[in-house]
Amino acid sequence: MRKGIVLFITLSIIIAMLGLVGIIFSYLDKAKKNSSHTSAMIQANLFFVDTSNAIKILLKRVGKSKDKKKMIADTIYLAPIVLQPEDSDAFVNAECRPLNAGVDINWLGQENNKSMQPQYEIAQLLFDKIVDEYSIEDASLLLDKLLEAIKQNNEIESNYRVLDRIGIDSLKEFKDIIRDYQFEADDTKVGDILWKKYFSFDIGSTLIDGNYISSELVAILFDMDFDVIKDEWFMGGDLNQFISAHNGDRKNYNNKIFSPDIIERLSCKVTYSYKDNIYAFGFDYLDEGAKRFEFYGNQ
Repeated sequence: MRKGIVLFITLSIIIAMLGLVGIIFSYLDKAKKNSSHTSAMIQANLFFVDTSNAIKILLKRVGKSKDKKKMIADTIYLAPIVLQPEDSDAFVNAECRPLNAGVDINWLGQENNKSMQPQYEIAQLLFDKIVDEYSIEDASLLLDKLLEAIKQNNEIESNYRVLDRIGIDSLKEFKDIIRDYQFEADDTKVGDILWKKYFSFDIGSTLIDGNYISSELVAILFDMDFDVIKDEWFMGGDLNQFISAHNGDRKNYNNKIFSPDIIERLSCKVTYSYKDNIYAFGFDYLDEGAKRFEFYGNQ
C-alpha cells in the first residue's frame, strides 16, 4: 500500500514539475533578449505564478489523504527542486520550508488573550529557557523590545507596497531587534543564537507544525540532550512518539499546539538564472494560495 502511495506521489510530482519545466523555459528563451532589472522582475512574477500553482495542484491532487499530503510535504521540504534543461546554463531552483516550524514569536504578546493562553505559555517558556541556556545579560530589556515590536502597528514597505500589520513577520525584522538589544545591553552572546531554529514569524498562527521543528527546539522544550538526539530526530518524524521514546519531558507537549498533521503554510524561495545573472524571489503559500511575494533582486 505504501509503495503504491509513494509511486502516486512521485508520478504526481514528476507530472507537475515537467509541466512547470516546459512553461518556465519557454519564458527563459523569450527572456534572453532583455536583461533589464524590470524584465527580471517580470520574469520572477511569471515564475511565482507557476511555482505556486504547481504546489496548489500537488496538494489538491491528493485530496484529504493525510499520508499523501505528508509525503508531498516531506518531498518539498527535504530537497530543493532543481529544473535545468540539457545543454543550457539556465536553471530554476525552488526551496520550501514549513512556515510554522517553530514557536511564533508573536505569541509572547498574547498574555491577556484567554483563548491564546497555551500559545503564550509555550512562547514564554521557550524565551525563559533560551535566556538560561545562553546566559542572556538583560532578559527584561530584550523582552520589552520584542513586545514593543509585537504590539506596535507599523507601516512597512514591501515590494513597492505599503502594508499595515501588527507583529513581527520576518526573521530579518527580528534580527534588527536583536541587534538593537545587543548594542544597548552590550550582550554579544545573543548574536550567536540560531533564533530561526526556535521561533517562527507567522502573524496570526495558532499551531506549530510539530513534526517539522528543529532538533534544537525539541531538545530545549522537552529537556533532552541535544548531542544525543541531534542525529536521531529528523524533519517529518513523529514528534509525540519521539519524545516518549527518548524520555523527554512530556508536560510541555500540547496536542492543541503541536499539530500531528502537516499545516499547509509554506515559505518558499525561488532562485533562477537570467541573462548571465542570478535572481531570487520569495513567497508564502497559505490559505490555499500564494501570498507575500517579495522580489530579492540580483543575488
